[in-house]
Amino acid sequence: MSRGSRRRLARALVALAGVAALGTGCASIPASSSPQVFGPSTDETVPPRNPDPRYDAIQPQPGEAPIDIVRDYLAVGGSHDQQHAGARAYLTPKAAKSWNDAAGVVALEDGPLYLFPDKGGAEVVMSARQHGRVDSDGSYIPSTAPVPYRFHMEKIDGEWRIDNPPGGVLVLVSTFERAWRPYNVYFLDSTKSRVVPDVRLVPFPQDNVLPGVLVSDLGNGPSAALAGAVRSDLEGVRLQSNVVRESDRVRVYLTGLGDSADTLEAGGFAQIVWTLNQLGVGGIEIYLDGQPVSPRNAPSRTLQRFGDWRGYDPDGLAVSTPGYFIRDGAVLTTANTPVTGPAGSAAYEATSVGVSTDQRSMAVVGSAPGNSVGLYLGRTGGSLRRVLTGTSLSPPTWGAAVDEVWTVKDGREIILVPASGEASRVTSPMLDRLGPVWGLRLSRDGARVALVVGPPKGQHLYLGVVVREYGAVRIDGVRPADVGAGPVSDVSWSDALTVTVLVRAQKEDASLYTVDVDGRTSGRVVSTSGLPAPPFAVAAAPNLPLLAVAAGAVWSSPGSGEPWTRVTREPADDSAPAYPG
Repeated sequence: MSRGSRRRLARALVALAGVAALGTGCASIPASSSPQVFGPSTDETVPPRNPDPRYDAIQPQPGEAPIDIVRDYLAVGGSHDQQHAGARAYLTPKAAKSWNDAAGVVALEDGPLYLFPDKGGAEVVMSARQHGRVDSDGSYIPSTAPVPYRFHMEKIDGEWRIDNPPGGVLVLVSTFERAWRPYNVYFLDSTKSRVVPDVRLVPFPQDNVLPGVLVSDLGNGPSAALAGAVRSDLEGVRLQSNVVRESDRVRVYLTGLGDSADTLEAGGFAQIVWTLNQLGVGGIEIYLDGQPVSPRNAPSRTLQRFGDWRGYDPDGLAVSTPGYFIRDGAVLTTANTPVTGPAGSAAYEATSVGVSTDQRSMAVVGSAPGNSVGLYLGRTGGSLRRVLTGTSLSPPTWGAAVDEVWTVKDGREIILVPASGEASRVTSPMLDRLGPVWGLRLSRDGARVALVVGPPKGQHLYLGVVVREYGAVRIDGVRPADVGAGPVSDVSWSDALTVTVLVRAQKEDASLYTVDVDGRTSGRVVSTSGLPAPPFAVAAAPNLPLLAVAAGAVWSSPGSGEPWTRVTREPADDSAPAYPG
C-alpha cells in the first residue's frame, strides 16, 4: 500500500474520533467574558489580522494573547508543510508531538466565529459552525453542525500555547478553499458508456505525485456519496509502482486484474484517460503487470490520448445542440422553428418537452382525455404514444440511458418510463418524508438527480444519486443544497457537477444561481441584467447559452455576466425551455 493510501486509511479510522473530540472539549460560554467575533456577521465584526496572509508570515509573536494564539492557529491550518509545522508552532511541545493532524479535516464557517477568553487566559472557548469536512477518501461532505471547543492554554517560556488541540485539522473555509484543490476521479455510468466525475480534494498537490494519488483513488472506488450510482472497470486494480511522468506522456503501471487478463476493458481506459487528462499529461501509456496494454478494438494503440476517449463525455452535447421550448402547445427549437412531426404542430397541446441526449427520442407532457395530462413518448419527428397519465406530470428528463424518460406524477410518484415496456416507480423513502416533488432533473450521465421538493412556497433544492440494483431503481443520498432563502421553482444541469437554480422570493422577484453538487461552495449569483422581467423558467447545458423565459419570450446568455438577448422575436407566450437531457 502506498504512503498516500495508508494516510487516507488512517484518516478513515480516526476521522470520527477527531470529530467526536470536538464535542468532548466543548464547554458553556462564560458569561463574564466579552467575545471576539471573526467573520462578516455584524457591523462590530473584528476582521482577521491578515485577511490573505502568506502562511510563512503567520508565526507566534512575543506577548501574543491567548485569543490571538487560537485565531492564528486556525488561520495557519491550511499549511501542509512538514506535517502542519505552522500550526504545531502554536502548540505546547507535548501537544505538538502528540497531535494527530491526520484525523480528518473540518472546515469552519468564516463567520460568525466567536472566541471567548476565560479563566484569565488559561482557556479560550470557541463557538463556531461547521461548513463541511473532508472524508478519508478525499471527498467533501457538507455539514452545518455546531463546533464548540474549549482550548486549554499553557505558558511555555512565558508565551501562551495550546495544550489540547482537537484531533485533525481545523481550518477556516476561506483558507480551506485556497489550500485544497479539487480534482475529478472518473467512474462509469450504469451503461458503462460515459464517465461520471467524482470530486476529490488534494492538499497542496505536487505534480510528481498527483497522478499516482488520482490513479490510486480510481482503484479504491467511488466516494461514499456516489457508491451504488456508478460502475468501474478498474475494480481491484492498484498501482504496481509509481506513475512515471515524462515530457509528453505518463506511464501508469497497474496490477491486480489476475493472470488471465490481457488488457483493460474499454471503460477502464476511459476512466484513466479522463482522470489524468485534467493534469495536462499529453499521452498515457498503461502497463499491466509490466506489459503495455491497448484496447481490444485497437490492439496496436498503446499510447492513449484524450481525443480517443472523448465519446465518454458525461455531458455529451455538441456546441451546435439546439434548445427547445413550448409555444401555443407546439414544440419549437431555439432556431425559432417548430420541430418536425406532430409535436411541432401542437397535436399534443404540449406544456413541456424533454429530448434524449442523442436527440433521437422525444417526450412531451400534454393534454389527455378528461382533466388529466399525458406523457407522450417516441422518436423525434415521428408520432408519439401516450405512455402515462396523471393529474400533473413534471417536465420529462433523460439521463445517459437514452431508452428511458423520468417524470413526477401528481407530485408524489417518481416514474421511469422505458421507450418500450411498462412504466415503473422509482423509490426514495427520504423524499416521501419531505413533501411533494415539483420538479426533477437527471444529470446527463444519469448518476445524479436534482429535485425541487417541499410544500407550496417552501420548495427547496435537493440533490441525490440514482442507484440501480437487482432490476430496481431508487434515489439515495438525498441532501439539501444551499441556494439561500426563497422557494426554488426550477433547476437544470449546467454540467455533470453543477446545476443552475431559479429562486422566486416573490412574484416580482427572482434570482438565478449556480450550485456545485459536492457542497463546497454556496450558490453563486447569475446576472439577470438585460431581462425585461424576472425569469420564470431556466435551462442550462455545458458550453451552451443559458436559456430563460421572461415576459413571455425565450432569452439566452452566454454566461459569465454577458448580457441576455432575445431568442424569439415575435410577440408570443413561450414557456418550458429545455436542452437535451
